Amino acid sequence: MVNVEKQAPLGFEDCRLGAQYGAPEHEVTQEEIQRFAELTGDFNPVHVEPEFARKTPFRGCIAHGMLVQSLAAGMMWQSGLFVGTVVAVQGVQGRFVAPVRPGDRIRATITVSALDPEPGPRRGWVEWHTVVRNQRDEECYDSTWRLLMQKRK
Repeated sequence: MVNVEKQAPLGFEDCRLGAQYGAPEHEVTQEEIQRFAELTGDFNPVHVEPEFARKTPFRGCIAHGMLVQSLAAGMMWQSGLFVGTVVAVQGVQGRFVAPVRPGDRIRATITVSALDPEPGPRRGWVEWHTVVRNQRDEECYDSTWRLLMQKRK
């Protein structure tokens, strides 16, 4: 089982290949999905119109993929690992594996997947493999985040 207690912030040199961390669970609500639609202008009815969504292959409303990615970022932040140590996000590569529905409780598992000590003495690149699963342990989102992190030395 992955520890989901809030962690101490990690500097670059604290990161170990294969080290795995958890993040607090988040329950997705239809209200959040609606607010995300309002924020982004993405009112695809599969997200915000329950009657329409029931007639689709999803058989109900689903969260926007980008909402799930944003929630993954929030859960990563809530883990405590990155507070005061992340300088920049270079990129995110993600794949939406299964729909996230209102009422789903999702959680993120964060694993150090690559380390690059460049660009210099004060910072290094860390790749984090982040997987979001629902309460049935079904994988919903699989991603790699490349973050520039402070070195302590």
